Parts: sequence; structure tokens; C-alpha cells
Amino acid sequence: MRSFLLVLSLFTGCEASPELKGCDGGWVNFTWKYTETNGKYFDVFQSKLSIIKSTKKDEWENKERLSVYHDAKNKSLRLGIKQLKRSDAGEYRWETNPNQNSEVKLKVAADCKDPFNQTAYRTAKTSITCDEGNKEDSRFKFFCKVNGPICEDILSTKSAETESNGTFSLTETESGFTVSISNVSTQHAGVYWCGVESTEGSYRAALRKIQLEVKAAIKNFTRSPTIGQNMTYWCQYPEGAPVKKFICKGEDPSKCEHVVSTAQNTERFSMSDETEKRNLTITVRGVTKEDSGTYWCGAESKTETQSNSFFNRFLMTVVQPPTPTFPVSSTTTAFAESRDGPHVVITVIICVAALLLFVLMLILIYTRFSKNKRDAAAAHHDREDYIYEEIQERPLKPDSGNAINKIYSTANFPTNPSASLHYSTIYFRNGSGEAAEVLMTNPSSSACDYSAVKDGEIPTCSNVNQPSPEDPLYSTVNKRQQQ
Repeated sequence: MRSFLLVLSLFTGCEASPELKGCDGGWVNFTWKYTETNGKYFDVFQSKLSIIKSTKKDEWENKERLSVYHDAKNKSLRLGIKQLKRSDAGEYRWETNPNQNSEVKLKVAADCKDPFNQTAYRTAKTSITCDEGNKEDSRFKFFCKVNGPICEDILSTKSAETESNGTFSLTETESGFTVSISNVSTQHAGVYWCGVESTEGSYRAALRKIQLEVKAAIKNFTRSPTIGQNMTYWCQYPEGAPVKKFICKGEDPSKCEHVVSTAQNTERFSMSDETEKRNLTITVRGVTKEDSGTYWCGAESKTETQSNSFFNRFLMTVVQPPTPTFPVSSTTTAFAESRDGPHVVITVIICVAALLLFVLMLILIYTRFSKNKRDAAAAHHDREDYIYEEIQERPLKPDSGNAINKIYSTANFPTNPSASLHYSTIYFRNGSGEAAEVLMTNPSSSACDYSAVKDGEIPTCSNVNQPSPEDPLYSTVNKRQQQ
């Protein structure tokens, strides 16, 4: 919706002239309605002096601070007065003939709010306070932005749909209303007006001017302290900054909550000002999870017509402390101060205990496996095996009546595995009375072992096969008898 600077409206046939209020430096816009006209133009008078004439239809006609618009379709005449002065107060009327006229009384108040200069910061939020009117006031509230000769409506209280448009939102308060702008950009800079409008739409009055300046550059800092730590950061300010500095918390610097200032410290927040270096030192003791948020370092304005100035924006994100595996530093409070601290400690202890138990089991298994392997190797090398050789004397002829003589010999394996073979000598008595000698190879050899038995000049041979490790090694040697 577009509305020309300041409007008041009257209807033809009103018996009493309504009194309307405008503010010094503001604007008014009011409307007269008519039933018919025989004239070619409208004359507008202040008191008895003609101040402007409407000679065209559906077109604005301007004369210094005055503007007039003849709306032929809706049979109405609009008069706008901008940059109101005390001398603008008085009675206004229009006429086309003696039977068609109407008037209104305008009062220019001097107790209105002075124009306000507000500074906003790009990508941040800002709020504009309009204290004219209250909840009991039945008139509509509106907020518009000046664009050339007109003030374009942005928000109003006419309906819920007009109280917010995504970027702007209007909230009524006890003393008036507040307009918030989210994600401020440089396009939002300009001149705005807070005002009221009659319920029947007969007039509009702009009551306060807002000059919005958008700054693109502001220093940003980010820190992630641990719960319980003491944190310190610094804020530099420009030369000529106001004396009273402060730190406030909130996304919107225009209405953030003060937490500490150079004039008054708190138990957990303190601030000191090094004026020679133009540097502020801010200390937060025993950081808590609730301290997370956006902080602004600024200075209080010296006048009521200028918003506070800010030097930097500080984003604090408080994190949980890591699992303590060593004594906690003196700058950090007990871990139990964290709400989740005890549960975290118990979980960590269980995990560490399970890990230690698993490692211990692996060590025991490895130790037992190594011991069994060594015992098996020792038993293999140190075991004493017995080898029996049965040597029989058989007659050359089956019908000889001589009995078979058996000679036994025990051969021990060498304790030194490197020995390749050994000898065993077997003595027995036969017809010639000579001794017989048996040759044994190392039983660990994979070749066929044999024993040679010499009796006289006729050798007797016997094959000795490699036995399994559990069975005794033996061989049978048959000795042939001479005829």
C-alpha cells in the first residue's frame, strides 16, 4: 500500500469538525468525500486563504509543502502536508460551490518524539521502537519507508497478514509498537516513519521519523571455552567513543541484555578499560553451558536520539570438557559441575576396565601357547627311546635240532640331535666264539636304517624301519647256523 505524506479525512455532512493531531516535523494526509460537483476544480483553504487548487483528475499536484489529489472514481479529494510546522495548525476546508464544502481542524503538537538515528549491522537483527499510541488506542498503527514523494507501507495492525512479511515484523507494546528487522542488509538503510491511521481510513498521521544507517563492517570473534574454565577476551574501540562501555548478550544489539559494564562488574563477569590503548578486557569466570550465545561490545549513546554504538560481535559456544585422564587444571572447576559429568565418568571407567581385561586375556593366552610349544620341543629332544633288536640264530636246515638263540641289545638315541648315527655292539656266543657288531643310524633320519651283525665270516643283515615317535624301535636279526 502507498500513502502520501500525512493524511486526514473528512466526510461531507459531518456536523462537527474533528480535531486531528500532527507532530512538528512530521506529515499528515486527510481525505474529503463528495457526492457531486459542478465545478472544474477544487479550492483548498486554510482559514480564509486559498492555499492550493486541484485542476486535474487522478494526478498529484504539488505546491511547496502541499500536495492535492482528485480521485474522480472514488469521489474524494486528498490533501497532504509534509514537514509540519506550528504555523500549519488551524482549520482547513474545500469547496466547489456553496453547497459542497467540508472542513477539519489540525493541531500540531510539540511534545512528539524527536527523530531517531539508529545504527544496524549487516546480517544481524535490529529493532525500531515506536512509542506513539498504546494498546487502548483504537487507531491502526503503521510503519512505512520514504520512497521519493511517498511513504510506502511496510507493516500495519489492520490485519495479522500485515503485521509480518518475513523480514519485518510488528509487535504491539504497552506504549506503542516495535518493528524488528531480521538479517539486515544495506538495502534496509533509509528513512522510516511510525504513525497511526483512523479506523475508517479518513486520515493518517506520521508521528516519529527513524533514520536507519546500516554498517557493513564489524569485527567478529568466535571462542569455544570448556565448562568451568575462566575465559578472557579483548575489545578495542575507536578514538572518541563514549565513556560508558558495556557488554550485552542477544542476537539483536538494539535490545540485548547488559551483563557487565565499566561502571559495574558482577560476580562472574568483569570489565576493565585501558584508556591509553583504547582496549577493553572482559573476563568470564567459571563458564557454564548457559553462557553460550552472541555478545556485543559497545558504548552507551550520549543522547536519546542516537542508538548505542558497537565495536565487535563475540560468539561464545561452551563445550563439554574432555574425559579427565590427568589432574584437572586449576582454571577448570570440578568435572561434577557438568550435568552429564558422572554418567560420562562411569561409562569411561567401564570401557577402560573392559579393554584392560581383554588385553590381559590376550597376554595369558599367548603365554600359555608359548609354554606348551617350548615343552613340546623339549620333550621331543630329551625323550629317551628304547630300541630292541632281537637276534635269532636259526639252523641252516629245518631238521637240525639246534634251538634258536636270541640276543637282545638296547640302543639309546643320542641326546645331541646333531649326531647323524651311532653304533651299538652286541656280543653273543656261537660256534666260532666271535663277537657280532650291530650298526644303527640316527633314528631321526628318514632313510632306511639297518644293522650289520658279523658272526665269523658270514654276515647276517636285518632292515630296521623308522618307527613312530610313540613306539620303541626294534629289529629282529636271524643268524644262520653253519652245517
